[in-house]
Amino acid sequence: MALRPGTQVVVKSAPNPRGVPIDTGVWFVAGLADAGPVGKPVIVHNTGDADSKLGGRVSYSSLWDALDCFFREGGSTAMVSRVVGPAAAVATVNLPDNAAATSLVVNGLGPGSYYNNIKVQVLAGVTSGYRLQVQDVNGVALETTGDLTTQQDAVVWSQYSAYIRCVLGASSLPPVVAAAKPLAGGNDDRANVTDTQWLNALNAFTKDLGPGQISCPGATTGARHSQLLGHAQANNRVALLDLPDSGSASTLLAAVAGDGFSRYGAAFAPWLVVPGVVSGTTRVVPPSPFVAARIAAIDAIYGPGTPAAGVKGVLSFPNALSQNSWDATTRDQLNTGRVDVIRQFGDGFRIYGWRSMADPTNDPDWVNFGVPRVIMAIVADSLLISELYVFAVIDGSGHTITSFGAALTGALQVYYTEGLLYGATASDAFNVDVGPTVNTPDSLARNELKAHISVRCSPDAELVTVEIVNVPITGTVA
Repeated sequence: MALRPGTQVVVKSAPNPRGVPIDTGVWFVAGLADAGPVGKPVIVHNTGDADSKLGGRVSYSSLWDALDCFFREGGSTAMVSRVVGPAAAVATVNLPDNAAATSLVVNGLGPGSYYNNIKVQVLAGVTSGYRLQVQDVNGVALETTGDLTTQQDAVVWSQYSAYIRCVLGASSLPPVVAAAKPLAGGNDDRANVTDTQWLNALNAFTKDLGPGQISCPGATTGARHSQLLGHAQANNRVALLDLPDSGSASTLLAAVAGDGFSRYGAAFAPWLVVPGVVSGTTRVVPPSPFVAARIAAIDAIYGPGTPAAGVKGVLSFPNALSQNSWDATTRDQLNTGRVDVIRQFGDGFRIYGWRSMADPTNDPDWVNFGVPRVIMAIVADSLLISELYVFAVIDGSGHTITSFGAALTGALQVYYTEGLLYGATASDAFNVDVGPTVNTPDSLARNELKAHISVRCSPDAELVTVEIVNVPITGTVA
């Protein structure tokens, strides 16, 4: 029992549950990879993480290259969901006890032949019991446990392994010391991946993971775009769509038209040429990782409503566009048709469009791509604040209701201060209503606490005009 007054620090065996994330710069990515779990996204912070958690670069997928470009352009956090075929199988091996019964079943972390190259050896404990050692195909130790006593010890340890998971076998005895045994039977069935498996991978990004951008790098089909836009709308995110790697404006405009209208995404073209992983070679990479990276970098400084375009959309890693540059007339046609262009600007490259997929005729207030991103951030903040008031006592004097409204107002004030909400004063830019017309006696009696928020999102300057007049020397400069 702690003595009062005083302080105490408690060390726990499990972390406290985290609140709802509100980092709008996170990139959610679905794609094919050699390794990693399925149905559970992995967090990747650099290409080293991509190597160790996803199995490295492979010829059949653009995922690794997309992540590489994302980090090189300033992105910091990607959450990756792996796509596998319907008949994907997990590699496995049985570890026997001293009577040849199965003590432990060792499975690969996820399906795929990658884990067929993993071996598991049972070693004697240093002082007692046994140890497990995970090895690569050449017998090099990747992980080694401390001394284990029971089978359950191995099961618990394996929950933190980067390669395997252990489950109890039929025997109740620990495994016997034995030479390394390879896992076998792993297969990712990637040749049979369908829209269903892509949707399953997207669904692994549950709403509680927070806001951000979502992409399937290199995916240009209408089915994939529809899945991304639907996911974004349902989960408080925005979709970054890769259009076909084509120089034809009509092809790109037709692709966007086929995707229909959506407030919750934006489409970009063309693809970009970057240095290859081998000196003297190049790679062609879709635009979504570059846009996601610039968003992450700009959000961290200016907030989510500031376009990652123009001087804030300068790309440093590409050395060419995959297509010839479009002239100003074509760029105007593409921009009007909701195709956001990446263009060469001098000897560099810039994101030079910031329009969403919204209907410009019937939904003009959502055309600026900054609008859905600001709303996304406000929704995330509101969820976080609202969670603090779940089970709060609704007192008759209104203290809880007032506190709730003040907390939401404080969050919106930040957006106004950053210039992301439009108005001469804060009251012109947003309003938070928690008054008696919102929190009525009936709604309070139903144990409900409510708020109504209205905001005016700031526009961006898509066209900047300067008029220059050459005044005769006998005239007057106004």
